[in-house]
Amino acid sequence: MSRWVRLFSRRKRMMEDLDQDIRDFIERETQDNIERGVPPEEARYAALRKFGNVTRVKEEAGGVWSFPWLEQLWQDIRYAWRQLRWNLGFTAVAVLTLALGIGANTAIFSVINAVLLAPLPFPHPDRLVQIWEKDPHIGLDQGVVSPYNFLDWQRQTHDFEAMAAYQHEHFSLTGGPLPVGLSGRRVSADFFRVLNVRPILGRDFLANEDRPGAGHVAIISYSTWQNHLNGDPGIVGKSITLDGESYTVIGVMRADFQSSDLGSDVWTTPGFELKGRSRADHGLFAIGRLKTGVTLAAASSEMDTIAKRLAQQYPDTNAQSGILLVPLLEQIVGNTRLALLILWGAVGLVLLIACANVANLLLSRGIARRREFAVRAALGAGRMRLMTQLVTESTLLASAGGVLGLAVAHWAIAAIVRSAAIPRAHGITLDARVLAFTAALSILTGIVFGLAPAFASSSLDLNSALKETGGMMEASAVKSRLRSSLVVAEIALSVVLLAGAGLLIKSLWLLGRVSPGFNPKSVLGVRLSLPDLKYPEGIERAAVFKRVIERLEAVPGVASVGGVNDLPFSGSETSSTFDIEGMPLRSADEIRQADRRDISPGYFKAMGIPLLKGREFSDQDSAGSPNVAIINQDLARKYWPTSDPLGQRIKLYDKDWEIVGIVGDVKLLDLAAQDKPELYLPCAQSGSPPWMFFAIRSRIQTEALIASVRNAVRDVVPDEPLYSVRTMEERVEASTAPRRLNALLLGVFAALALLLSAVGTYGVIAYSVAQRTRELGIRMALGAERADVLRMVTHEGLALAGVGVALGVAAALGLTQFLASLLFSVRPADPLTFISVSVLLVAVALISSYIPARRATKVDPMVTLRYE
Repeated sequence: MSRWVRLFSRRKRMMEDLDQDIRDFIERETQDNIERGVPPEEARYAALRKFGNVTRVKEEAGGVWSFPWLEQLWQDIRYAWRQLRWNLGFTAVAVLTLALGIGANTAIFSVINAVLLAPLPFPHPDRLVQIWEKDPHIGLDQGVVSPYNFLDWQRQTHDFEAMAAYQHEHFSLTGGPLPVGLSGRRVSADFFRVLNVRPILGRDFLANEDRPGAGHVAIISYSTWQNHLNGDPGIVGKSITLDGESYTVIGVMRADFQSSDLGSDVWTTPGFELKGRSRADHGLFAIGRLKTGVTLAAASSEMDTIAKRLAQQYPDTNAQSGILLVPLLEQIVGNTRLALLILWGAVGLVLLIACANVANLLLSRGIARRREFAVRAALGAGRMRLMTQLVTESTLLASAGGVLGLAVAHWAIAAIVRSAAIPRAHGITLDARVLAFTAALSILTGIVFGLAPAFASSSLDLNSALKETGGMMEASAVKSRLRSSLVVAEIALSVVLLAGAGLLIKSLWLLGRVSPGFNPKSVLGVRLSLPDLKYPEGIERAAVFKRVIERLEAVPGVASVGGVNDLPFSGSETSSTFDIEGMPLRSADEIRQADRRDISPGYFKAMGIPLLKGREFSDQDSAGSPNVAIINQDLARKYWPTSDPLGQRIKLYDKDWEIVGIVGDVKLLDLAAQDKPELYLPCAQSGSPPWMFFAIRSRIQTEALIASVRNAVRDVVPDEPLYSVRTMEERVEASTAPRRLNALLLGVFAALALLLSAVGTYGVIAYSVAQRTRELGIRMALGAERADVLRMVTHEGLALAGVGVALGVAAALGLTQFLASLLFSVRPADPLTFISVSVLLVAVALISSYIPARRATKVDPMVTLRYE
């Protein structure tokens, strides 16, 4: 630091000495001229001419003694700041325009940074993979894993450092005033070793603690430890009660793991009971860590070899089964990648439009400052020096826009996170990488939109520019094509954005008109789980669920109640294979499969699912009565296209089931999904799984029922909390949340682009009218009608719009193909959308042109002629 101080002090003394030397030289020359008889005033002018350009000499001398580029930069920044401060209106418009473009880019980049770029919060995350079973013959790409297959994979693989399996569970933590519902996972012992994380207190699971018969141990999350166990420092080694069973706490996981994509409230073993299960039973999720240096392709090849070996050993269950490895990050991100990249491209176009707008403003301002640049050039400023000054001004503008853009981004990020429509949303923030991106983007933006105006404004004819009025029309003519080109580019980019937004919005509108197959209004969905220890038999669980339904039906305001194992739009799905009596399989590869739902009587009424034929289940369909089933319309069409399925028999669980009814098709997970075969069984006959969803149709406001519903369930099973308490309308809306977010964001960006294009068109036409005021006045004085002037001016704006729309439609036809996977029942080249967008932009251009055109018709011809 002291070195720089000494350097600048030395330079200051040298510059003072140079000033004195220059003054001495001029004074001596002036005195010599006077002695030769030259008048004093002329003598001084002669001395100055002999010396030359004083300013240039100082700059050249200063460059020898210091860092001229640094001094010039500081001078340019100070001068640019004064210029922008003196023109607050221009500065405010430019900064706000850039802030919107830079802020939108910063917000989307922060999402991409957190979702796509940030590694998973585990050591060497690139070696983590999700492991699925697949069966191409039934269209299964990512299926849950058989416990027996998983154990064989563990024993036979050489490319994996470790493998682990887990199941999602819900646990009831008791021992306090009220039961507490916890999300959990039953995991194999290697679960945390695969992820390479360790508890902050206690230890990890031991190798044999996931085997049947091992003692019950649990690792709890940091939030569970703090919120439900009072942050007890001696919690390790103590017992807690989960689902009526005692578990010894062996560890507390670190706080940040809770927010990871594999976080839960509690992790327990033993993991998976194999007794009584077959290799055909599936239900596990599996992850693995590759050994150092092993590629995904090599590991996939090894797993394919293992799958073929198992297919030979177990042809009845594994003949068509394969294995799919997916990088864990890719598995978590899913289809979000394409949507985010499209949105990033969209905000990039918005920023380009903003840059074009500000460049137009700078071009207009450059014409007004033409004499200023001419004077500076006459005093010795070179073209590069002028361009540097102008680019500095534009960069300063962009920097101010970047600072304000951070505020815009902060607001936008908060809105995106609240939508909860994207994975890994907890990591979205304005971190150091995002701030660096914003800074770089601001500087690059300043250079991009500043270069064209700087190049145009620094191209000067000093003779014409130094005249009082000369050169203004010339300058306008030279730059009009550039300004018009920028507006055409804005309109073309706006067409691309509006077309994309229009396609997504139309797709969302069409999706909203799809019936889920039930009436979601006034229906509350809740989930109740019963622990296997207390209720080991399915028929026993069905009896408990029946008592819960009877108690819920007695709650004031409840119209009807039904139970089901997989409530639509809850994320729960169960499928089963079946045979049809008298209809043999057409080939050995054919598999008959359907979504299976175990329901209680009254479920269809509670959900509003229409009965198309036959009858519903009743209380007479009990464990001792003949087995009955109800199928949906899609299953009936598939297997009985020309005959009546009522009375037909299917074989499931080694039992025969008579079809007694047909109901409408119901969407289970996604409104956009194709209808699938569905098979309904009475839970009193099939035996309930350890959980049940209850659909509660209400006569009053649904939210007002929640407390009464909790109390009613507590009357029957006091130690079991309710989970997943949400209305059916909320569940259906949540299923379309990613589509809504995409359409909303792209719609906002398109609206912003439309606004900027309108402002740009207005600015070009208004400036053109101002430059042609005299011409228009003369035309009107020579007999031109106001309508003729109006038509002439608006024609200019429409011409720009026409060219921009044509170019934009051509570009959009290619770019909207990337949206194909995000659309529903809409083609990327949807004619109605493209026609609507084109008409909208032409209309906006017409309105933007009409305002300055109307002003042009009010020019007074006499005033113009008197001036001429």
